[in-house]
Amino acid sequence: MKDNTPKNDKLRQFDKNAREGFNSLPNEKKEKSLNAKSFILYPFELFFNQSKTFEEKEADSLELIYNHLITFKRTFVATSWGMDSVVMADLVLRAWKKAVADGYDIPKPDFFLNDTLNTFKEEKAYWKDIVKYLDIEDNVKIFTPPVDKKTGKQQTVWTIAKKFGHLPAFRASQKSKKDLKGARGHTPECCNILKKASLKIFLKAIAEEDRYDCHFIGTRAEESRMRAMSLLQRCRTYLITSMFPYPIRACTPLGYWKMVDTYEYYHRYNIPKNPAYKAHDMERMGCASCPAHINWEIRLAKDPTNEGFGMLRQNFKILKETVFNGTENQDRLIKSVNTLVKYLSSAESDSLTPEQRERIEGLIEEFKSS
Repeated sequence: MKDNTPKNDKLRQFDKNAREGFNSLPNEKKEKSLNAKSFILYPFELFFNQSKTFEEKEADSLELIYNHLITFKRTFVATSWGMDSVVMADLVLRAWKKAVADGYDIPKPDFFLNDTLNTFKEEKAYWKDIVKYLDIEDNVKIFTPPVDKKTGKQQTVWTIAKKFGHLPAFRASQKSKKDLKGARGHTPECCNILKKASLKIFLKAIAEEDRYDCHFIGTRAEESRMRAMSLLQRCRTYLITSMFPYPIRACTPLGYWKMVDTYEYYHRYNIPKNPAYKAHDMERMGCASCPAHINWEIRLAKDPTNEGFGMLRQNFKILKETVFNGTENQDRLIKSVNTLVKYLSSAESDSLTPEQRERIEGLIEEFKSS
């Protein structure tokens, strides 16, 4: 992952104690990290910062955000209104208020939300509530997917899956990359079309003197290996030169936070939580039917509502059709069915109601020979 950020960037914050701790390690323990030439931070430093107290992380994040707000001309916050996004938004607003109180004449950050039209009803109801809670009604912009140029119809995750002949996936092992029609790197085509296309069109239309030059993202290294690697290679602030129509700085102040810190922030500041988490028994916000993540089948299967299960069945129907047409990996549906079989035999499934278990067994029976 190439880092285009200028060398000796003053916005990057390094903990001297963390670097000294790494340098004091025996050479055999440092060797692997030193051989990773792309690292700006070392894993030791990431773990060091992740192990800090909540108070230390909160103060550090606020300082990082503050420094970006007073440095750049116009900023926005990318949000899904999941828990991390809400924490990110609240921190940015706190830092902005402090900067204004300190005499800086800077505009209130804007908040961008990509509505993929693939959400649970509880999520959309919460969007209005959290926007009012944060007092940002005049600073929110919601982007919806563009219509298909050929058909003139609204694009959805399922129309895109049918168009390209396979369900979205982040992993190229699904099929060789050259065989995945529409795939770009590790990003599913539905992400590019439903989430990024409208934002790019909007940014491209802005006059040069009014452009956004920095945005905040509420991602954490703890979430995935990919996000941890990104932090090690680019730190928590870096210049993006390819994803947008023009270079924009990205800042991820929650990079060192753990999920327990996010929960602590909600507790301390009494922030209302998105009811979709409880209603659908899920831990992460995002496209409701998304089949790109590991164990998406289980996430939808255990949804206490019929909504999640209906999405699971629709994904299986598309898998069956695309496998039959030869545009999908031949064993992908089988693997998904087996994931549910293993789930039902695990202790994790003990929380299922008899009705839930029965409908999952019925789905397995329906698609096991496909």
